[in-house]
Amino acid sequence: MKITILWSSLASYSVAFFKELAITQNCRLQLIYQGTKSDAPYKKFDLAFCHEALQDSRNLKLEKLVTDFSPDCVLMCSWSFPHFMRITRKLRRQGVFVVSGMDNQWHGTIKQRLGVLSSRWFLKPSIDTFLVAGDRQAYFARKLGYDNVLYGYASAEVNRFITDLSINERPKNFLFVGRLISVKGVKNLTLAYRNYRKQTADPWGLQIVGTGELQYLLENVQGVKLLGFVQPDQLPVIMQNASCFVLPSFWEPWGVVIHEATASGLPVIATYPCGAVTAFVRDGVNGYLIPPRPEPLADAMLRISTCDDTELEQMSQASLTLAKLWTPQKLAEYFVASVKRLLSSRKTS
Repeated sequence: MKITILWSSLASYSVAFFKELAITQNCRLQLIYQGTKSDAPYKKFDLAFCHEALQDSRNLKLEKLVTDFSPDCVLMCSWSFPHFMRITRKLRRQGVFVVSGMDNQWHGTIKQRLGVLSSRWFLKPSIDTFLVAGDRQAYFARKLGYDNVLYGYASAEVNRFITDLSINERPKNFLFVGRLISVKGVKNLTLAYRNYRKQTADPWGLQIVGTGELQYLLENVQGVKLLGFVQPDQLPVIMQNASCFVLPSFWEPWGVVIHEATASGLPVIATYPCGAVTAFVRDGVNGYLIPPRPEPLADAMLRISTCDDTELEQMSQASLTLAKLWTPQKLAEYFVASVKRLLSSRKTS
């Protein structure tokens, strides 16, 4: 199968999925991607597995490149790029199957309701179906009129994070990974951690991975260690130096880092708005789901840090079990099989 991938800036987990498409599923890939974001300066990825890999630019004759490649399927990151949508609209008329990624949750906003009303004219001509991250995204896609959605978008590189190191052999630290901005709940995290330390004689440390405008809130806070921005290949080791992952976001469409944390065998404390909790966090089983406020976060931190070794190990194993439900390998196999099935049903209808 020949697949054209029209993507935003690359991340380690998306590249892992594309690589599995090429290597294990024998797909011929044409990859067009956006430049790296300044707040996430990732190293360049090895894209040698692609038949063609080009960074998108105004000078790139994108439509001709894609047409000449003659793909069976186009996978694009979202409908947010008008030039991608124009190309897929033309390709769909030629019988090419088009899949768009989706990590947005349904909230019933005016903008989303207008999207539902205009889907027939705006989305349907350019997109056959969606590859969604989870249940909340699938609900949104169905509201847009798409019944045969595919799952697994943004699967973590599970095998890179799995470790033989028992949760009880690791340093007693909480871990946060993300940009240090308001929507990530950084202020609540700071308040909660200060509160938590007042409630126990033996507090765990708090390690912070990421940079951002609210970094000053965490500077000089007792027990906090700021690690700055790290490359994806460093993250598995950092997660092995923690005993619980914390994500207190006010808004998180998905949050692949939750999947990465569970693959590392970490219990997770996360807020309800984080999309990935629907797949990878079970309250009281492998962590705690909380509202985005400092008091419940402090309480959850206290409950985790006062667990005995048996309870922590049970949470760790539950996280790992949930994490293994999706991997880049499983996603690639499922994606190709699903596209072939949908293409076949289209031809016979």
